[in-house]
Amino acid sequence: LRFTMFQAKGIGSGGRASSLNTPRAKPVVVPPKAGAFARRAITASEFRRHYDRGDLPIQVLHSGTANRIQWKVDAEKLDYHHYLPIFFDGVREKEDPYRFLAVEGTHNLLEQGGTKILPVVPQLIIPIKTALNTRDPEVIATMLK
Repeated sequence: LRFTMFQAKGIGSGGRASSLNTPRAKPVVVPPKAGAFARRAITASEFRRHYDRGDLPIQVLHSGTANRIQWKVDAEKLDYHHYLPIFFDGVREKEDPYRFLAVEGTHNLLEQGGTKILPVVPQLIIPIKTALNTRDPEVIATMLK
């Protein structure tokens, strides 16, 4: 039997520890982004819906120097269980007059609330969490204030 198809010893490139051949290019794998800081879409809040229907006892008072909120009802007569979560939900709004009314209304309710605020705190968790989950720096800063 003749083995003419085979090469002589030491001529081939198989089995050697090093080679002059260029290695194959390995595909570069880019790690996926988790998107932890990506902004999320801000949906319309309950505050906007109630304000557009005229259910909230507030209106914008246009004065010469700055705009303020004018309450149609005294703060002592307001149902904090109903209104405070709505105002907190409106803090995530970015359009005026919704943003202005929600932020100023929230500040006014918290200043004048006294003992009415503490029982409502569990209802405020969901609007706060929703606002923080928008991941918008302006909304987050407003909510934390």
